[in-house]
Amino acid sequence: MAQQTSDFEIDEVTLAAAKRGDLPALERIYRQFQRPAFSVAVRVCRCREMAQEVTQEAFITAFRRLGQFRGDAPFWGWLRRVVVNHAISAIRRLPQAEHQAFEAYQGAVAGDQDSLGRAMDLESALATLGDEDRIIVWLHDVEGYRHQEIAKLFGKTESFSKTRLARARQRLRALIQSQEAGVTASAY
Repeated sequence: MAQQTSDFEIDEVTLAAAKRGDLPALERIYRQFQRPAFSVAVRVCRCREMAQEVTQEAFITAFRRLGQFRGDAPFWGWLRRVVVNHAISAIRRLPQAEHQAFEAYQGAVAGDQDSLGRAMDLESALATLGDEDRIIVWLHDVEGYRHQEIAKLFGKTESFSKTRLARARQRLRALIQSQEAGVTASAY
């Protein structure tokens, strides 16, 4: 079930109450944004357990800093940035040799199998990238972050983001083309 655009909006009354520390308002915000926040965390971390921790930490941080939310941008954009920052920090704390678990996917209905196969191909291609490259591709191409924002998240220059994205896309393109060539060759 896809999220509706209205699912990512928050009314002013709930937000004002949450800023005052009203527990029912904070709970409404948590219930409304927990799934999309977890989804972003899973995409960045590639590990459900780590994503659960990241999501919880991100909500704690967001609720503590709710007074800093000015309302000049959508609440979900602000919260998503908090989640991404926590996910990147969690990945940086990992030993370099530690591998992340790969998620299992199931199609919701029989007609989803073809698109599911393409999604799995993309997921497996993304999994071959290093953490930084995979996160940069995801943030830029899926989440819509600009290079300047990505560079700020990593504490690097804008050219770092552009270069890493271009190289990662080139590797993905080559990998997907080789996979397609293998499928075409095996079909004959």
